[in-house]
Amino acid sequence: MNRRVESAICIKCGAVLPVADYFCGCPHCLEKGENASVTLRYRGTPVLGSGRGMLRYGDYLPYQTFPTLGEGDTPTIPIPKLAQALGLDGVYSKNEFQNPTGSHKDRMNPLIVARALDLGCHTVAAASSGNEGVSLAAYAAAAGLECCIVSTSRINPVWKTAILAAGAKLVITDTAEERWVFLKEKVEKEGWYPATNFISPPVGSNYFGLQGYKTIAYELFETFGPQKMPDYILVTVSRGDLLYGIYEGFEDLKAAGQITALPKLVAVEPLPRIERVLAGEDYRSNFPGEYHLTESIGGGTVTYQSVLAVKNSGGFAVSLPQQEVLDNLLELSRCGLYLESSSALALGGLKKAVAAGQIPQGATALIVSTSGGTKNDPEICQEIIWQSKIAR
Repeated sequence: MNRRVESAICIKCGAVLPVADYFCGCPHCLEKGENASVTLRYRGTPVLGSGRGMLRYGDYLPYQTFPTLGEGDTPTIPIPKLAQALGLDGVYSKNEFQNPTGSHKDRMNPLIVARALDLGCHTVAAASSGNEGVSLAAYAAAAGLECCIVSTSRINPVWKTAILAAGAKLVITDTAEERWVFLKEKVEKEGWYPATNFISPPVGSNYFGLQGYKTIAYELFETFGPQKMPDYILVTVSRGDLLYGIYEGFEDLKAAGQITALPKLVAVEPLPRIERVLAGEDYRSNFPGEYHLTESIGGGTVTYQSVLAVKNSGGFAVSLPQQEVLDNLLELSRCGLYLESSSALALGGLKKAVAAGQIPQGATALIVSTSGGTKNDPEICQEIIWQSKIAR
């Protein structure tokens, strides 16, 4: 472990805790029914390493060495067509789909696997509808660990194939909630090391892994510098792991004096969840809604970490109905970015925020393109083919 790691700390109550594994978040908040994640506190001044990829940020992370498949250093590209159409000074995409297994999850799992190896665990596991399962299976295989992914019958065949190809075991449950019951039992009774949450209300994924998402903020700083950082960064959200990790990375940069203010983080959702919490509802509530075309950012729950990242960055949340999914996917594709449906929803959030005046004319915005379109569900693929035939 990085010798700079000093302690764990609750992101809600501020309790300082020994460095350990808190699969259910802060024990003090859990006891009060106020489920919240923990994070790590570091001592001293970090030093940027040499080379490329996430390994050069080892001094900023819980582990300075970890199994790597070449994650990180994803390109940031301008999308001038969208900038002109929306009246913005710039629109950019951070192409996280160019990570080794095709999603942002590749920044989280090297550190989760490193932690499992450090503890002597033999099996890593996750409850996943797709990207996390594929990524964890790949990194476990690279490190020589056993892996089990717990999913439902709705899992996309593309993801299912990739998980099995990596040698992982795939367990199918009847409901999404049953995944958590199965995972919790294996963690407590058989010592499996979990990558994802298994309690409700949720607290987000493994906090050692979430530290990897900070590196997106570091890379954006290296790309834009302190003066030209995008004003708004839009992230599609389920339980806010990516959103919170990016937020914490920018907080690191601010604490180091590299930036004076954070970009405003915008949570893009398939149904109003964080929106409703920001309007005054309890974050521990359940928020029903439809998300069948954006399964990987679905669910009816909110994490405290999501709310914190949005509030503390001065951002906001925006939601879009499922009938807008395909239009945004196709519009981005015609700008050269064919994304997974859940990822493409970020464009819809951008357009809606601009139309509502939440993002003003002349501002700059960046969408985090989390996953590529080759992973799209067969239903989405058939609809694209149908729309193309109509267009011809």
